Parts: sequence; C-alpha cells; structure tokens
Amino acid sequence: MRNDETSQASPSAGAERGRSGNISRRKLISSLGMAGVALVGGSLLGGPAEGSAQEGVVSSVSQLRNTPGEYDGQQVRLLGYYDGIPGKGGGLLIWDAAGTDEDNGGTVFAVSGMAAGRWKREYSTRLYLEWFGCKGLGTEDDSARVQAAVDALPSGGTIEAGSGKIRIETTIKVEGVPILFQGAGVTDIEGHSTQFIVATGDADGFLFSGVHGGGITGLQVRGEGLIGGSLIATERRGKTGNYMLSFYNARFKSGYNGITLRACNTVRFQNCVWNEFNGEQVILLNGVGDDSRADPVEFVQCGIAAGTKNTNTDNLVIDGLGGSIKFIAVAILYGRHGIWLRNTTGQKGTPKFLYFEGGGFENSMGVPVLLEAGAQVQFSNAYIGSDGEDDNVKIMSSFIGNAIFTGCVIRGCGRNGIDIASSRVTVTGCLIGNNGRTAHKAFARTISQIAGNGSGGIRVTTSAPHGWETDDRISIQGVSGAAEANGSWKITVVSPNRFDLQGSKFVNGYISGGTAWRHGAGIHIRKTASRVVIVGNAIGSLAEGVSRQDYGIVCEAADVLVCDNDLNGNAAGPYQLLGDETSQTRFLGNKGVEQIDGWLTAEIPGDVANGLYDLKNRFLYLDGQRIRIVKATCKLSSGTCDIRLDADGTSAGGSVLPVTSALQSVNMPSPFSIDGISSPKKLQVRVQNASSAKGLEVQFAYQIVS
Repeated sequence: MRNDETSQASPSAGAERGRSGNISRRKLISSLGMAGVALVGGSLLGGPAEGSAQEGVVSSVSQLRNTPGEYDGQQVRLLGYYDGIPGKGGGLLIWDAAGTDEDNGGTVFAVSGMAAGRWKREYSTRLYLEWFGCKGLGTEDDSARVQAAVDALPSGGTIEAGSGKIRIETTIKVEGVPILFQGAGVTDIEGHSTQFIVATGDADGFLFSGVHGGGITGLQVRGEGLIGGSLIATERRGKTGNYMLSFYNARFKSGYNGITLRACNTVRFQNCVWNEFNGEQVILLNGVGDDSRADPVEFVQCGIAAGTKNTNTDNLVIDGLGGSIKFIAVAILYGRHGIWLRNTTGQKGTPKFLYFEGGGFENSMGVPVLLEAGAQVQFSNAYIGSDGEDDNVKIMSSFIGNAIFTGCVIRGCGRNGIDIASSRVTVTGCLIGNNGRTAHKAFARTISQIAGNGSGGIRVTTSAPHGWETDDRISIQGVSGAAEANGSWKITVVSPNRFDLQGSKFVNGYISGGTAWRHGAGIHIRKTASRVVIVGNAIGSLAEGVSRQDYGIVCEAADVLVCDNDLNGNAAGPYQLLGDETSQTRFLGNKGVEQIDGWLTAEIPGDVANGLYDLKNRFLYLDGQRIRIVKATCKLSSGTCDIRLDADGTSAGGSVLPVTSALQSVNMPSPFSIDGISSPKKLQVRVQNASSAKGLEVQFAYQIVS
C-alpha cells in the first residue's frame, strides 16, 4: 500500500481500495502492537525509500485472505500461518493482480470476494509444509495440505516437512514428477524429529505413480490403526513406470504392510529401518510381466523386522517377475520368513538375480531364506540363523535356477541348516552347525494314539499339530504296548496330527505314552536334487551352542559332489547316504570320515612261519605314488604271531602288530607313509614270533598322499 503522492493510481482508485478492506498503518499498529512491529524490524505498510518495493505486514493467512493488494508486484510479510504462532508458515508474498490460480492454501491465496488477484509465494523447487498450514502436532488430518504441497510442484522438487508430526488420513499421491519428502532427521522415538503418521485405514499412505526421481529422506513414516494397504506403494501410470526412487535415512514402523514395489526400475534404500508390521509382509516386490516388475532394487545398510509379536508376517517377499535385487549389509530379523522368492502371479517368469552380501538373518519363526521360485541367487558372507522350528535355508524343487552360498555362517535352526530339493546348488567355505534344535526333547510332540495304517504299518497321532513334512527323520520313545514304534524313523505325513512310520509293521496294541521329536542335519540333499556341490565347509559343532544336528550331511540324491569338508562334531555321524546312489555321487576327502583309498592284502593258508610274504594285489610294488597306512585288519585261524609291513625288506615304519584268532581292526595311532615316487618299493608282510600259527589273513588300509 503506497502513499498517495507516490502512487500512480488515481485518488478515486485509492479510495476504492480503502473501501475494499485494505489495512491502514494505524489499524495495523493497533492490531499487532509494538511487539508485532518489532518482529518485522519496524517495517509496516508505510512508503519505502524511492526505487524499492513497498512491503507490508499481515499476521495470518486468515487476515491475508481479507487483504487485497494495491498494485501488481506488491509485497507483504506474512508473520505466520495462524494468529498467535508468528514465524511458522510465514514469509514473503507477492500480489499478482491478474492471477486466477486456485487457492491451494500454501503458495497461492485468493482474497475473499475477488475473482482475480492472488497472493503468491516465491519458490522454485523447494517448499515447506508449514506454508500449507501443517502445525506439526499430528492431531488433525493434514492430508489435503500435503497433497496441495505435492500438487504445487508440477515439475517436481523437495517438500520440507520440518520437525513435528504430520497426520495423513487419505492417500498422498505423487504422479509423474519427482517429489522428495525431506524431514529434519530420523529417529525411533515417537516424540522426536519428523514423523508422518499414516492413519489411512486399509489404504496406502504414499502412492508413487509413474514417478522418475524423488523419494523420502530424514524422517519417520509411522502407521496408526492400519488394517490394510502399505505405508509406501508404487504403481504404473499409463505406460510409465517408476524410475530412480531413493529412500535414505528413513524409518518405517507400526504399519500393516510396509512397502509394495511394482513397476519400478532402479530403486535404492539406504540406512532405512522397518519394524512392527502385522500384515502380510513388510516389503513386497511384485511383478506381473514386465508391466509391474521391480528391477533393479538395492538395499544398503538397512534393517527389516516384522517385529517380535508378528510371527505370521513375512519380511521380504519377491513374487513373480523380479530383476536384480541386491542386499548389502542388511539385517532381517523377527517375523516369519526372511526372504521368500515365490511366484503366485501365474506368469512363466520367476524372480532372478538376488544377491545378498554381509548382514544376515536371525530370530525368524519361519525360514530365513525360502527359495520356492527363482533363477539365480547368491549369498556371500552372511549370517543365517533362526530360533524357529524350520530350516535356515530351504531350496524347493520348484526353484529352477542356480543358488550359491559362500563364506556364510548357517546355524541354530530347528531343522536342517540347508534343505536342498533343487538343482545347481553350490555351498563353499561356510560354517554350518548347531542346527536341528528340535531334536531336543523339549520340542517333542506328545503321542495320543498308535494304530495300524490299513497297510500293515504304524500310524501315529499327536495330541497337537506336529508341523512336520513327509520324509522328515524323527525319534520315538516311551510307547507302551506298541513298543515296535520306539526308535528312529522317516515319516509320511497324513494330516496335521497324523503321520505313518515308513517301513514299520504294526504288531501290538497301543496302551499309552510316547513322545516324538524331529531331527535335522547340517545339509539335507533330497532325492529331487541334482548337480549339488558341497566343498570346503565346516559342517558340525561350532564354538558356541549345542549341536543337535544328527548328521553333517544327509544325501538322498544321486548326483552330488561332497569333498574337502570338515564333518566332525555331529551327533550321529559325519554323513548318511539314503536312497539309490549312482556313480555320479562322490564323497571324497572329508575330515571326520574314515577315508580309505585302497587296501594292501595278504593271505597265507595253512602253516604260517616267520618270513616275508608277497601281497596279493597290484601293490606288490609301490611305483610313482606316496601312500599313508592308516588302519590294519588281521586274524589267524589258530595260534599267534606278530606282523608288520615292510618296504624293500625293511620296516616301512609301522608298529609290530600282534595277531590272534580273534579278528581285530586297528586304527594306526601314528599313520606312516611309504614313498614310491623317488624309486619303486616292494611291499611285503613280515611274520615274526610265529607260534602254531595257521591261516593268516591281513589287510592294510591306505590313503593316497600324492
């Protein structure tokens, strides 16, 4: 508002403006008081110095909407959005005399009773939610204000949320432009920093539709009373998907589902945390054909947890087509399954290129790594552990790709460390131990009935659902009456409370009692598996915890290679071979397993006198090889004598062994080597101290050293 002597408008025009509601200097001083004048440095609606823009002051948006400008380009200083809260939502506004833009409550304000003329804020790509009237208290619905801020950036930009709470009761939709929601900082304390409170019922909180760029940073998105939807979701907009969305330093908590990603390309999450979700999953990557796949998506230094109470909520599900999904130093905790690759979309394609390095899994009630469908996965230097009753890693027969586990620690689950039913699986350099927790009697199922199964076998009924699968290995004890059920068995599941004992015969009537519990191995290779390679792992007891896994490896498949593993420290044995094996199966060079490459044998019928006797097999001469003698087996028909193994007529280095008519098998306490590389050695058995000795049989077990 200018003085008459400097105004280019006519006196009559000035009088008209006065009648339409302009605020005079005297009235403004009266309404604001001297304290209000001081807040703006004493600048009021008086005339400026020559050549400068004239500036006035209004106390609130309500007053602004009743204050038309006097000329195009006039500036006023808004003290605050609301009366009594100076500084919050205020700023400089400029009068656009010809403006007819819609009043959006933040950057454009119409004046009551005027069709043309708008007060407008100057901004380019950054604006603030307090400009739109968000108080930061979280006590009223801010949805319209946030949506207005989004719509005020038609080419994209940054929306500063500031500190405090923003309440969302209607989905905020970002369409086609890159919008970055930025807070004052992230925290897990509900009274601090910046929070979006999503109270949208069964609808999504934020929906990104065909957006290229933008995302969320430096704030918390927290659900309240949600019964469906996701805190964040994406969708295709026409033919346009989402590209280069970024989520940095953000926390998502207390929702139904966390994030649903569809039709995405190049999405990155870094230093983000999810916790306390009770819906279907925390994160869903879902693709039906190329129209909705998420590819690639990257998680770096993130934490994902459904929460300790949400044992039926999966953490991360990749369903249908999915591209390159990468996890770097990510922790996935609590909830049911950790990462689940599946395909419920009906598409021929499957998830592929899953890469997980560093970080790991713990405290899930399902399977930390569940590969039901997929093409290629690799886990490197990860910790995979579970407190549940299932496997740590489960690779189902429907998984048709390649799976590689290298340098991982896989421990502490209820069943098998790795359960393999698919092809092309490689495990190398891993520590696998202390699995099979449910083999402990504390996890036993109580037996309520034993009867015949109609085919001559035994059917067991448990008092509560057993939760087991066909071909699981179990133990039963304490059965009275049908005592033939006591022992170790493989089972065929009939119903949630019943299973048959494979190979059993029902003979006696059941009286009472009995408990059953399930075993687990370090690695279980099922009969449907093929081209499995297990090399260079330590599979057995680890430094901490109790090893309940019965075998290091249980193999039912016919095409496997298991070599150079340490299989010490398993409860029942290093490995167990089941089913029909072929020449394709190889168990070689494993520590903890008696490794015999061949036998040196001699047989002396009739009387046995002192002297040297030739061997029966091709090792009469050791030529071009070095062997180590690790075991000897021998007996006489009658009498006694001593024997040793000689090379070129002298002792080969082993102890003298006493022989009687009792068969004995002796593991050499100090295995000894014989070198036939430098020159051939003639190998013979020397008999000493023979006394009425008859019918000597002897064999020395050897390993090939080089």
